[in-house]
Amino acid sequence: MTLPLKRQLVHTRSQHNPAPIWQSEAVRAGSFIFTSAKLATDWVNSIAPQAQVDAQFPNFCCPSERQTEYILRSLAETLEQAGSSLSRVVKAHVFLLDSAQFPGFDRVWKRYFPQPPTRTTVGADGLLIPGALLEISLIAVAVDSDITVQPAKSDAPRPLTKKVEAIRAGDFVFTSGQLAHDAVAGVPAEAAGEAHQVDLAKQTTYTLNNMVRSLAAAGAQPTDVIKAQALLLDTRGQDQFLPAWRDAALGTPSLAVTGIGSLLVSGTIIEIDLTAYTGADLRLPVHSSPHGPEAVGCGELVFSAGIYPGFDTGELPTECIVHEAYPYYSSAITLQTEWVLRRLDAALREVASDLAHVAKAQIFLTDLSDFALFDSVWRKHFQTPPARSVVKASPLPVEGARIAIEVIALTA
Repeated sequence: MTLPLKRQLVHTRSQHNPAPIWQSEAVRAGSFIFTSAKLATDWVNSIAPQAQVDAQFPNFCCPSERQTEYILRSLAETLEQAGSSLSRVVKAHVFLLDSAQFPGFDRVWKRYFPQPPTRTTVGADGLLIPGALLEISLIAVAVDSDITVQPAKSDAPRPLTKKVEAIRAGDFVFTSGQLAHDAVAGVPAEAAGEAHQVDLAKQTTYTLNNMVRSLAAAGAQPTDVIKAQALLLDTRGQDQFLPAWRDAALGTPSLAVTGIGSLLVSGTIIEIDLTAYTGADLRLPVHSSPHGPEAVGCGELVFSAGIYPGFDTGELPTECIVHEAYPYYSSAITLQTEWVLRRLDAALREVASDLAHVAKAQIFLTDLSDFALFDSVWRKHFQTPPARSVVKASPLPVEGARIAIEVIALTA
């Protein structure tokens, strides 16, 4: 499969039990392939029979192993259909419903990835399918691309699981999500507050210092960072995070700050992952929010910030508030989804892209019962659906905000 000379997305949609929601299984954008998040469903049963533990032999396997096995087999098929493979994966995002399910997941992961990609693994507050224990989405390099996948290793504390710190793929560097721990005794003294109290600013600084070492091992500088995810247990701590983030002087990245359900290391309250770009074609917008650019263009790709209502002002926009005289003529999630998508489109256009060129979207909903109304708005904005992940987030930084979206798009 080759990308046409005109910049176009190539969508992969299965003809066998496709998802009854508006998303593609995978989308190719330039040299990269982005998958939708996969859960252990066949879209007929809630949890596919092959992903369930055999009731006659309940002690021979744990539920998270069965579901992980099903998901990774399905993702391998999707990547093959889209023109890549598991061996070409550079980044994985894993959301666990319960962090206690991690050991079972990790046992299967090691079998499928003898040479592991970077990975960010956190707990979600909820998943879309009842009974689902986890969801996984992947970024891979196309087989017919001339990009070489190069893992990097620094002298930073080693990951305790089967993942690498960073991977270079052409001009891009993807990092694993990192937390403020030393891989020996948990949160070290330099990342803790007085009397070993939790200190978000110190955890942020400690984590970013280690990540700079990981970036350097992959041939990138702090100023090359163009995208960042800050996953916080409590987004009310954003005011403590942001000064430490600015002090790190990591270039001008688009930033997503999102609330999640749990982290894998006790005592940690933030996980951060970064994407860097070392090429020459960097495009920054004229306008910027107080937290940085709303989108950054780099080569064939564009990365957006995490956009939620009021992310730039700290207050819910009036356009997102249901009129008290007409409570049944609209809904908060409908108004907020429209607002976010309009804002995203404007941000993408400033750096030579638009919603029509979105390859992958990550959606965080504070209430999964909003999904159906959100999806109806989504369909109106995308003639051909991008790849997509949807999870439940803990409360967003702005009171009343119900949705946050971040996207990766192809340069138009």
